[in-house]
Amino acid sequence: MKKKRKPYTQPFVAPYCPSAGKPLSLSAHTGVLLLNMGGPDSQDSVKPFLLNLFSDPDILRLPPLLQPLLARYIVNSRGDEAKANYAEMPGGGSPQLPLTRRQAEALTECLIAKGLTVTTAVAMRYWHPYTTEALSLLRAERVEQLVVVSLYPHFSYTTTGSSLNELRRELARMGWDVPITVVSGYCKEDWYLESLAQCIQTGLDDGHWSCPIEDVQLLFSAHSLPLLHCKKTGDPYERLTVRSVATVMKRHFPCNPWDMGFQSKVGNMKWLGPATDGVLTYFAAQKMDNILVVPVSFVSDHIETLVELDIEYIPEARELGLKHVHRAPVMNTHPSFIRGLAQSVVASIQQREDAVLIPAQRAKETVVAG
Repeated sequence: MKKKRKPYTQPFVAPYCPSAGKPLSLSAHTGVLLLNMGGPDSQDSVKPFLLNLFSDPDILRLPPLLQPLLARYIVNSRGDEAKANYAEMPGGGSPQLPLTRRQAEALTECLIAKGLTVTTAVAMRYWHPYTTEALSLLRAERVEQLVVVSLYPHFSYTTTGSSLNELRRELARMGWDVPITVVSGYCKEDWYLESLAQCIQTGLDDGHWSCPIEDVQLLFSAHSLPLLHCKKTGDPYERLTVRSVATVMKRHFPCNPWDMGFQSKVGNMKWLGPATDGVLTYFAAQKMDNILVVPVSFVSDHIETLVELDIEYIPEARELGLKHVHRAPVMNTHPSFIRGLAQSVVASIQQREDAVLIPAQRAKETVVAG
């Protein structure tokens, strides 16, 4: 009888917190580590970036010998197309790093205003600055604790999960046992929903519509994932995304019709759908107009908003007869978004502070009472 073959990769276990028993303090020097995907900063870095991306077992779970072969095949077959897409942006590369650094600067100012001593660093998953670079910077600054902030609002094993796995590996390699807490999955928080609503309202106010604003059709566009991955891992990403969209519509835009699409499919396998460009094609066929496309998986502009939506999908929709179709802005450094992140950083420290101090205080009171 043949033995069952073991899985090639271990499932991700979240949240990762290597120093769970150690307290954090609002008075300590805090290192704030922002996690994001990253993007190539030049034409020469497009293919190496893609190779890093598709070599990640948290995105494509394949046998060890097959993984690098498939990654190279994807890069070779899609690399030139990707380079052409990045060439559409100034400098021929992604703006995500400079935008994320601006978010880090704004967050630092907000936390300092709250009385914290902080040093921030940016850790990109698939291009510089990598996690090891960011951790080395924070360690050199002698931070006493880490607050890890995911810039993916909807948790997925392929995004936040992959970045946390990389963080675990690098901390172990460095031998750095530092108190740590994670800010992740905040798509259900009131401050995030309010920030998303403000982006939508800006899009509604800036658009030139041929109907009342409350009749504008909203089309939320989220990053897609392979269906096989979702089935195997039970990834909560789709459920979290749909729930946050439904909540923001119910609270802030109850009169507007809305729908949802997914973008950035790669390859021939089945992905989460329907596709955003397919929904726009359907709207055009139905003679619908006045469409506001709302990016929902992204908190900073990058190739999926600036090229895929702005240069490909929306112009194509206009060619099909949608005269009034526009895109809502993403959060970038919007004050409400930065304030919300700062609020979550402080709350995450307080939770770990209280978790240790409250039992100690109760023990002291018990001794006194005895």
